[in-house]
Amino acid sequence: MKTALFIVGENIKYNTILVDYIQRAIKERLQALDTFYLLEGSDKNLFLSLEEAISKNNNLVIATDEKNFNIIGKILSTIHNDSLVLKQEMLLPSKSSVYDKNTYMIETKNNKINVLRIKENQKLPAILLNKQNNIKFINVFDIDEESCQILLSPIAENFEIKIKIIKIIEGWNLIKIESLKYGQINNFIESAKQLLNKNLIPEEDVLLYIKYKLIKNNNKITVAESCTGGLLSSMFIKYSGASNIINGNLVTYSNDIKEAWLGVSTQTLKNFGAVSEQCVEEMLEGAVNVSNSDISLAISGIAGPDGGTNEKPVGTVYIGAKSKDNGQIIERLHLQGDRIYIQNQAALYTIKLLLNLKKDIFF
Repeated sequence: MKTALFIVGENIKYNTILVDYIQRAIKERLQALDTFYLLEGSDKNLFLSLEEAISKNNNLVIATDEKNFNIIGKILSTIHNDSLVLKQEMLLPSKSSVYDKNTYMIETKNNKINVLRIKENQKLPAILLNKQNNIKFINVFDIDEESCQILLSPIAENFEIKIKIIKIIEGWNLIKIESLKYGQINNFIESAKQLLNKNLIPEEDVLLYIKYKLIKNNNKITVAESCTGGLLSSMFIKYSGASNIINGNLVTYSNDIKEAWLGVSTQTLKNFGAVSEQCVEEMLEGAVNVSNSDISLAISGIAGPDGGTNEKPVGTVYIGAKSKDNGQIIERLHLQGDRIYIQNQAALYTIKLLLNLKKDIFF
């Protein structure tokens, strides 16, 4: 079962926050998104590209702007030997099985196609395709890809499951689980959990899982960030109910603010620099003190493209996690990529550090 998103129109294509919104909505509704097409309405290959997308995917969501909405309807009518009719102020193929305001669906023997008329700064029309019950995701930590494959393959075979291992960062693998004809996904996950125990989270969304576990254990966290500039904080705060686990976070970019807000000493910054184990240790302590949280996380590094030295090249990042009752962990990372990719990796490694710090809560 393959799912694709087919975006048409300049008004969407170059509106990155709108594209992200569409992708999030589809993943939330359908759980999976395998292929992504992005075209302008004037693209001379639009007809052929859409025909190819239909032939290769079981579920296809076509998100189009106002200008190209009727064009897409005409193309679909041509492909399916159909004609257009006017329903709910839309021109849509007469064979459309379901329709609502700004959305309709065509069902054929081989696939389902849902067309959405997208308007900027408005809520998306209803996605009419149904959730795929034959696909789920879990996360495995501190086990490499090859070992994951060796450990999980016999269980997958036993429960008629196909697995795909996707490396997120070192020591963090996302496992895509797809049921075959008589596959037993829930039994597979339960058996995998028993085998891997302290290394497996049986959910796709790790941050949401962390939120619920922190709430259950009445724990609050605070984050002190430098090179990631609030990225890690935003990963937690994007969820409703974040106030239950966070009092506040701090972006302490300059040395002066690290001193004033977190109590990082002048001597530490002079002797070791802001990108150092010693600085992150004091950031962790300061974050706990200023917020009265149970857990603190800290990040300080060089995301680039400038600022690196021979001793501390671009991609050098120190991360830390501290618990009032569990000690602390600090790690030095050597990350590769552009500035944004380095920042995202640093945030994810810090999440992984949190999981290892509080295994008693999360596993």
